[in-house]
Amino acid sequence: MKKERSRKINHQLTEGSIKTSLFRLSWPLLSGAFLHNLFNLVDLFFIGRLGPAALAALTIAGVILTIIIMVALGISTGATALIAHYTGRREYEKADNVLVQAIILSIISGGFVLAAGFLWIEPILLLMGATGEVMTYASEYLKIAFAFSFLIFLFFAFNQSLRGSGDTLTPLKALVLANILNIILDPLLIFGIGFFPRLEVAGSALATVISRAVGLLFLLKHFAFDYSSLHISKKVININIPVLTRMLKIGFFSSIEVLIRQISYLFLVRLIVAFGTASLAAYGIVVRLKFFIIMFGISVGIAASVLIGQSMGSNQPKRAQLCGWQAVKYYQILVIPLAIIFFIFAPQIISIFTNDIDVIKLATIFLRYISISMPFLTPALILGKGITGAGDTAAPAALTGIFQLLWKIPVAYILARTFALEAIGVYLAISSADLLHGITMGFYFNKKTWQKRYYQHRKILEKKNPFAK
Repeated sequence: MKKERSRKINHQLTEGSIKTSLFRLSWPLLSGAFLHNLFNLVDLFFIGRLGPAALAALTIAGVILTIIIMVALGISTGATALIAHYTGRREYEKADNVLVQAIILSIISGGFVLAAGFLWIEPILLLMGATGEVMTYASEYLKIAFAFSFLIFLFFAFNQSLRGSGDTLTPLKALVLANILNIILDPLLIFGIGFFPRLEVAGSALATVISRAVGLLFLLKHFAFDYSSLHISKKVININIPVLTRMLKIGFFSSIEVLIRQISYLFLVRLIVAFGTASLAAYGIVVRLKFFIIMFGISVGIAASVLIGQSMGSNQPKRAQLCGWQAVKYYQILVIPLAIIFFIFAPQIISIFTNDIDVIKLATIFLRYISISMPFLTPALILGKGITGAGDTAAPAALTGIFQLLWKIPVAYILARTFALEAIGVYLAISSADLLHGITMGFYFNKKTWQKRYYQHRKILEKKNPFAK
């Protein structure tokens, strides 16, 4: 009875008001995004007390760790899409089996990152220009993060699978628990309060690992004992190669998109290193503040992807199209006021994280550029994430490659070096790339090519019949 009741709640997403369905999915996701951002900003706040070198190390380590986090999110995109499709068609046991495949894929991915990461930590940091204290801090942070990377993959797999089924509230509860613990542990482990050791930057990494582990245990308890929209039973526990393959093909381009975006950040970090520690620290602060806004966009985009995926699964392509543009509209209502606040109060906001005059001056300029371009990035964030629910991850990856790598990096180097604008040139390149990316994604969404991608995935799975007895 409990299983039937939870399934019925999720099926209502394909019926009635889009606005109501979007709100029902979005508010836990937006709350979760706030908590995820709080996770990062708490780290930034406490690490900032250790000085510019620690901030610079967190900037470099944070970019590398974000690659792992976003690749985990990309891989789990395949699970989100397929679970949304099967839930929309009321094929619930098939959705349960996709969750099992997501767990298998997460464990394999975590093992690969663990093995590969330790071999490449120092070469990557050297390539990015880390030296002295910055190298020491960043290396300590990443060694802890890589050792427990499997937790990241499982955490995102569980969260995204639940979201694909229409349950966005349970992942929020897990984030609340993890954030409370992170806020408590951060100062204790960074500064060595009481009987805790003083680990400085490494303490931030350890606090994050412990917090995510507790959040993961909460999600495991939910699947095993609570009222869940997805269920793991003996009859769905198996290795389903066709489903794994389809998940990888959907998630591959999503991971590539994320990887491209983070590679662009790595190039920019390498460029900004040449302009001094203050420039790098300023860049690190503003990137995290930008990520604060982007995470809200990703959250609304995930809500849109669930609605689009379930609408396509229930054969409602027109509803799927409307879901995307409604999500863009509601995100703009959120992002425009935030952009205005960031623009007006930029110096005051930056001073929360550092008291270094040079860092505040540079970061203020950067934050104001970002504030102007953020509303134009909205279609790229919302619609780019939304169409992954239909299984189209290739187009978002291609557009990200064009604007966030092929456009942004050369323009940044030209403006910074050739025109001697230094860090200001980098900021201008980032803003121009965001603007062009958003406009182009809007045009692509209206062409409806992403709907054809959905029917291609559906045809392939039905032809192979991966759930045949």
